[in-house]
Amino acid sequence: MTDRIIEIADLAAALSIENGLLKAAFPDREPVKVPVAEIQCLILANPAIRISGAVLAALAENKAVVVISGGDRLPVAMQFPLSGNYLQTERFHAQINASEPLSKRLWQTVVKAKIRRQAEVLRQFHQQDFGLSSLVPKVLSGDSSNIEARAAAIYWKHLFGRPFTRERSAPDSNLLLNYGYAVLRAMTARACCAAGLHPTLGINHHNRYDPFCLADDLMEPFRPVVDCAVRKLNPDNCGVDGLSAASRREIISALLDKVSTPNGWWDLTDLLRISAEQTAKSFQTGELALKY
Repeated sequence: MTDRIIEIADLAAALSIENGLLKAAFPDREPVKVPVAEIQCLILANPAIRISGAVLAALAENKAVVVISGGDRLPVAMQFPLSGNYLQTERFHAQINASEPLSKRLWQTVVKAKIRRQAEVLRQFHQQDFGLSSLVPKVLSGDSSNIEARAAAIYWKHLFGRPFTRERSAPDSNLLLNYGYAVLRAMTARACCAAGLHPTLGINHHNRYDPFCLADDLMEPFRPVVDCAVRKLNPDNCGVDGLSAASRREIISALLDKVSTPNGWWDLTDLLRISAEQTAKSFQTGELALKY
């Protein structure tokens, strides 16, 4: 089945449901209809959009995520399906009762996968990874020696053509990264819900103000998909004057594209789903099943 990310941003729209289709009616142009079952993420980025409770319910029943953006086009709120898996209660309990050693081994797996993919991105643009691959075997359980931070320092130093610092409020490539990560976060949280997991209960992230700790954990190895798209859009990390429609389309396209793995090319959506299912299995069995 097609998994679509749909953004409505540049035009006012009235959304309704007709025979299993999401209908977007626009002023002075033909309406657009999309099967609700094909939508994994709907991004509402125009203050003039009108949407009903029936539309929100239909999207939730089909396991779709709804993202509401603010004036800067960055997400400010999300709606997730309340029930995502028939084993949800059982898996919630297993997730809550997961042992600390298991959580540390899961995080070790996440960090290793993230660094490997960061190394791939650097090789793509620079024909070398500046030593990132050599750091992977050094990642201990729970990443107790903080190899993730060492790898990040190398990665950000070399990703763009000029010095770059990851600062959320900076008006440069950071703005594009913020948008891409927010959409990726929504996709990952959806995968967690579909696997019967609660996106709030993380394995490493534990910020009391973060409602998506598990999603933030499991999305880490896939952040480089966004990084790669942003590097192509803004190779020299020049100043960015807002999020253009073209930039948003490119980032969403990258998130819908296939990702290279040792087992061939996979849709990112499928990789997120598999990662969430493997994490759920890890919680239920007490044994590490997450392989990325």
